[in-house]
Amino acid sequence: MNDGPVDVIVLAGAPAGELLPENPGVSRAMVPVAGKAMAQWVVDAFRGVTSVGQIVVVGDVSLEGVDNVLPPARDFVENVRKGLECVGPGEAVILASSDIPLLTSESVEDFIERARKEDADFVYPIVPRSHCEARYPAVKRTYLRTADGVFTGGNLVLVRPQFVLGNWRIIREAYEARKHVLRLARIIGLSVVLRVVLAMIYPRLLKVSALEKAAGRLLNGRVASVVSPYPELAEDVDKISDLLAIEKFLEQRLSESK
Repeated sequence: MNDGPVDVIVLAGAPAGELLPENPGVSRAMVPVAGKAMAQWVVDAFRGVTSVGQIVVVGDVSLEGVDNVLPPARDFVENVRKGLECVGPGEAVILASSDIPLLTSESVEDFIERARKEDADFVYPIVPRSHCEARYPAVKRTYLRTADGVFTGGNLVLVRPQFVLGNWRIIREAYEARKHVLRLARIIGLSVVLRVVLAMIYPRLLKVSALEKAAGRLLNGRVASVVSPYPELAEDVDKISDLLAIEKFLEQRLSESK
């Protein structure tokens, strides 16, 4: 990938649910965290990165520092399509969730630098468990044991827009099958699913490179992961306990910056 500007699409279509019980239908992105809407922390982090171009948010939100806000579509996948169509053709775009308020400009810059070196169609950050637990022990994550280490996934990816749009059918099928193990296994390959399951007992059976190659074969392109030392890319807000823990970390960050 070249060194031109990287546009950003922040996906903010999910409802608040239990995070805002008095108004569960409002966008999760607008849930207040340490004095700001959750997604405002995300936008501010991206806006502080010199290589970031336009920032588009898909969701019912009111945020500062964005170039465009699009009303959400019927589901997550269609929100991705709307965002990509809005930013237009380009070499690289970041797709990010709106519920990672710990995100920093430094962590984004590091990810972009590592991802560009891969020259892949789809680049995904993975963060070692040790980094997450050392920096944010109160936030619980799901981890995958592999022969290369124990990792959790980030909540943003760097993609070539035409690669995503060109694989729209299989992406749609995978999304619709996400809660149906057998359907998903037929799409991504039963052998890959078995390796993931067996890796819970025998981690040496599963290498990160094997997952990359399987995804690449499925999508007819190059899929890569990069190991990031920044847990800020991965610490999302799924439940009330996450929200309370992350708010404390943000308040501490604010006090230290004064």
